[in-house]
This record gives sequence, C-alpha cells and structure tokens, in this order.
Amino acid sequence: MQSEQLIRQLQDGSIRGLIFDFDGTLLDIAQPLRNSIKEVFEKYKVVSDMETTIQEIGALMETIQGYPLPKIILQSYDMFKYISSLNSLTFMKQIEIAAKIFSRYLTLAKEAPIFPNADNILKKLNKSHDLYIVSHNQTKNIIEHLEKHELMSLFKGVYGADLLPELKPDPNSLKPVFDNYKSSKLKEFVMIGDMPSDIIAGVEAGVWTIAVTTGVSNRGVLSEQGPSLVIDSLSELIKITEKK
Repeated sequence: MQSEQLIRQLQDGSIRGLIFDFDGTLLDIAQPLRNSIKEVFEKYKVVSDMETTIQEIGALMETIQGYPLPKIILQSYDMFKYISSLNSLTFMKQIEIAAKIFSRYLTLAKEAPIFPNADNILKKLNKSHDLYIVSHNQTKNIIEHLEKHELMSLFKGVYGADLLPELKPDPNSLKPVFDNYKSSKLKEFVMIGDMPSDIIAGVEAGVWTIAVTTGVSNRGVLSEQGPSLVIDSLSELIKITEKK
C-alpha cells in the first residue's frame, strides 16, 4: 500500500523535502472564515447550513486568493454557483455577499494563529528534511505570519501565488521547489495539504501526498483524491517519523 511505503520512507530518512500548504495546514483559518461568513450572512439575512457553507466558501477562497481581481470578476459566475446557500439570490447579490465575506476574511485572517504546537513540529522536521511552503496566499502574507512566530528560518523556500508558475491543482505549481535541486527523485518529496487541490497537484506531479483534515475539507472529500496518507493533525506526522 502507498501509505505503508510512505511511512517506511519517512522513518528511514529517504524523504528529502516536505512541501506544506499554508492556510488550513499550518495557519488555523477556521475561526476567521467562520466569523466572516457569520457576520455577512447575518447582515444579509442569509440562512444556511454553516458547515456545508464553510466547506464551499473555503474551497472557493483557496482558489481565488491567488487570482488577480480581473480574473475573479471574469470567472465569478462559474465560481459562485457552487455556494449553495446563495443559489436563490441574484447573481449581483451573490457577488456582493461573496466579496464582503472575502474582504472580511482577509482582515480577520491577519490575526489567525499557527496551529497549536506547529512551531515545535516544524523545528523537529527541519532537522531531517528540507521544508517548503507552496500556497495560494500571497508570499508577503505568509512571510509576515512566519516571521511573527519566528519560523521563517526553518523553510528553504516559501512560494505564494505571486511566485508560482501555475496555481494548484496544476502540478507545475510545485516546480519552484524542484528547481532548488540539480538532481532529485519525485518520491523524495511529500506534498502536505488540507484541500483537494493540494492532493491533486501532488499526485499529478508524482510526489507522495499527505492530506491533513485541519482545514475546511473533511476526510471523505480529501480521501476521494487518492492521497498516499490521511492524518488529522501534524502531530500525527511527527509520531510517524519518530517511530522507528
């Protein structure tokens, strides 16, 4: 099984690089996302199943935060139709509400915390692996969070949407990581993320993939993408690597 082979490589030291998504994987965005949706929905009197809405809007935000504004506007009709709680509203009202949620989220996310114990986990992993971040967030935002928590020095490379040749789920999104090496094998790398786009990018790039259920996507949604391994927290990753 893929999971058994990946675990063996994590334990025998043959994994060279760990590629992390950021929002939902290292940065705990659940509360900022929940609060931004709740505030705007209450203002517009939108009734919804909150858990479903969080998953739908969270998936949308994962995509559009890496897009320039003109592209968001051009593709807005196709994107917003997947938010079921807004389906009964006019298209213009959908755009208005979605824009306010996104704007409010960006403000609240500035104070989002790193997941508990993530700093210690990353410090342990850094001793035996090259650490990278490949995210749809902007590079400067990621760096601000990392510097705030004194974690920047742990990463060999940080690539936000503005530095990526393509966005996930395109496998070329991982190319900046591989460009750091004169030679490397794909199975020496692991893509770790909380969204289907993270797993698809990793699978299509040919690297190992670990889905972590700390973001807005549940285990079932992530498992459908065929990750090599599914974990519920980064603490599980440490337990695996330390268990010889």
